[in-house]
Amino acid sequence: MARNNSKNNSILVSKYPSISVAIATYNSGDLIERCLKDLRSQNYPQEKIEIILGDGGSTDQTCAIAKKYKAKVVRIPKEKQHAEYNRGVAFNKGKGELSLIIDHDNYLPDRNWLKKMVKPLIEDPEIVATTTCYYHYDRNFSLMDRYFALFGTSEPLPFYLNKADRMMWGEKKWTLLGSAFDRGDYFKVRFKKDPRKVPSIGTNGTLMRTAIIKKHAKSDPDNHYPIDVMVDVVMKGYVYYGFVKTSIIHLTHSKGIWQFLKRRKRFVEHYHFEDNKKRRWSVVMKGDWPRVLLYVFYSITFVVPFLHSIKGYLKVRDIAWFVHPFMCFGTTAIYTWVTIVYFLKSLNKK
Repeated sequence: MARNNSKNNSILVSKYPSISVAIATYNSGDLIERCLKDLRSQNYPQEKIEIILGDGGSTDQTCAIAKKYKAKVVRIPKEKQHAEYNRGVAFNKGKGELSLIIDHDNYLPDRNWLKKMVKPLIEDPEIVATTTCYYHYDRNFSLMDRYFALFGTSEPLPFYLNKADRMMWGEKKWTLLGSAFDRGDYFKVRFKKDPRKVPSIGTNGTLMRTAIIKKHAKSDPDNHYPIDVMVDVVMKGYVYYGFVKTSIIHLTHSKGIWQFLKRRKRFVEHYHFEDNKKRRWSVVMKGDWPRVLLYVFYSITFVVPFLHSIKGYLKVRDIAWFVHPFMCFGTTAIYTWVTIVYFLKSLNKK
């Protein structure tokens, strides 16, 4: 009987592909332990999970916590330290059949999360990657974390350009870009071979076929922007993705609106101006400007964002919906200010 059980367990383990988890860290000790604990608590063969941290020289307890959870730490040179580069190094060190791109502030809502995410990739060889349909919502989260979970995006602009990476909390039918086919536990989604028609997927719990990404995408550390990597393979004809009807916890905005806006300013400066030449995808691309102008109008008049807040509130009674009009106005102000500053800098260079 013991031999039969051992044989059955061996067959069960062989069914699941190996997974390399790539995480960027830098003094992430206050967040990374819960992330690693969730991964090591998964109801998935642990011998098939490899965790790699691309660490930019942490001086806190990050590396000690990594050792506790049997995660490999790859040190990044100080001059290269940056979240995207760190993550790219971790990704390229991975040897798993699948690669999971996750952030240090991502947590898994249940012990079967990995099995749910792997299922579409096992069932359907056309699917190149999976992600979740939602960001996890909990009434005990901070106001800002609840707001982003409810709207399914990290800022309002992608929401109005229809490039959000998750659906709004409570939506049951497919609402994002692409043509979707309901497969029960997940949507099989087909994207067009057009960068403008690909949402901002790639990080926060995206699981992908490693060999396809490494062969067909610019995935070296200097070019490893997770969304761009997804765009690269879409443009090569790998257009099917699985959106699993589950969520991922993303807690990073508990310090409030003002702190978020300061971080968003740094984000816009880096991703939309400093690294712009390396990017293959952007929230705003050629052909998007009519919608951008409409978004600006919505932001400064407050009416449409407020109506979206009311619509959401009628589904889920939470005042966090009403952060939306202020976030729209705030992010529009940030984008405008940074654009003007860099425009003036370009004039000075000339």
